[in-house]
Amino acid sequence: MLLTIITFFIVLSVLILVHELGHFLLAKRAGIKVEEFGFGYPPIIFGKKIGQTVYSLNWLLFGGFVKLFGEELAEQRGLKRGKTLKDAFWSKSKRVRVSVLIAGVLANFVLAIVVFSIVYSFSGIPTKTGKIRVA
Repeated sequence: MLLTIITFFIVLSVLILVHELGHFLLAKRAGIKVEEFGFGYPPIIFGKKIGQTVYSLNWLLFGGFVKLFGEELAEQRGLKRGKTLKDAFWSKSKRVRVSVLIAGVLANFVLAIVVFSIVYSFSGIPTKTGKIRVA
């Protein structure tokens, strides 16, 4: 039972990490400033600033987040008052913003394809055998 719970949290953590990594990579590619890439929820255990981004490992290892510059409502209002910054989330086109938001789901989709490919390469693709087995 305990092993099942631990396995569940490990698998869920990998899914969340890949999801947030999708947002992170596309935001960086689109020129959006990423303030923090965090695994888990604060308070911070360990954090290191590389370039403009803080990479953090947090106490609650369930979840994760990507904090984009210009993503919060207060920052958005400031940008609309004429303080347009080229690396802010809200200063990008709608297409770029939607792409960054969808990138997490697409990263999970790619992860599913990779995992199924690995599993099927070892176990083979399931086929009908005509035998029914109830355990």
